[in-house]
Amino acid sequence: MDYLLRDSLHAGVVYGRIDQYRLIDTLRVLPESDQDGAEPRVGIEAGGLQSAEGLLLARYFMYSQVYFHPVRRIYDIHLCDFLTAWLGENQFPTDLDRFLELTDNEVLVEIAKAVRDESHPGHEPAHRIARRGHFRLLYERNPTDAAKNPDAGEAVHNAACQRFGGEFFRHDRYREQGSAADFPVKMRDGRIVSSVAESDVLRNLPLVNVDYVFVAPERRVEAEGWLADNRDDIIGRVEEDES
Repeated sequence: MDYLLRDSLHAGVVYGRIDQYRLIDTLRVLPESDQDGAEPRVGIEAGGLQSAEGLLLARYFMYSQVYFHPVRRIYDIHLCDFLTAWLGENQFPTDLDRFLELTDNEVLVEIAKAVRDESHPGHEPAHRIARRGHFRLLYERNPTDAAKNPDAGEAVHNAACQRFGGEFFRHDRYREQGSAADFPVKMRDGRIVSSVAESDVLRNLPLVNVDYVFVAPERRVEAEGWLADNRDDIIGRVEEDES
């Protein structure tokens, strides 16, 4: 509840706004079921079920529209590339004092230095971060392609790297692991039931599933034309090979 409300405020979006007051008022510690000896869990009274649905829907929309927005994700990738180039294979120091000294300030100062120094090992990703030269979205997951090939993004990325060179592309794949949010609900007649059994919304809540391929801006137009001409062949190629 806290991070959804705070992030929606600072990001200037409405996806994370929920009825937290109603949800908190109906929170209860309940047995997992009506069976004797059932373990207690955090649950809600029936009157708060719609507020719980709203919370989990808000979480889904915040993840799909904000946390996994393609521009935000590619800046994560560029930052990882910079840190790897700057700090080397060992990444962050394991000594606690040295680790705590490496704050956002030190990273931002080093990015600024790397932008000005073309010999700096992190110059290229630093320049993309500081000068908004980030990779652009070339391909994103959609139900039609996923039905043909669940790994369509990987197929596009591999084909693009083979055609133009791997340095011009990045692949970002994430699928949320888990199942429906199952918690006890105390009905008005006193019965304890599963939230999934009681709520069609929670039972069918989709998982976050993103599959992005990014391209360097200097190759964007060429790559977009190539993908438009070869999309069906690239995405269907794995399916045809397996068959």
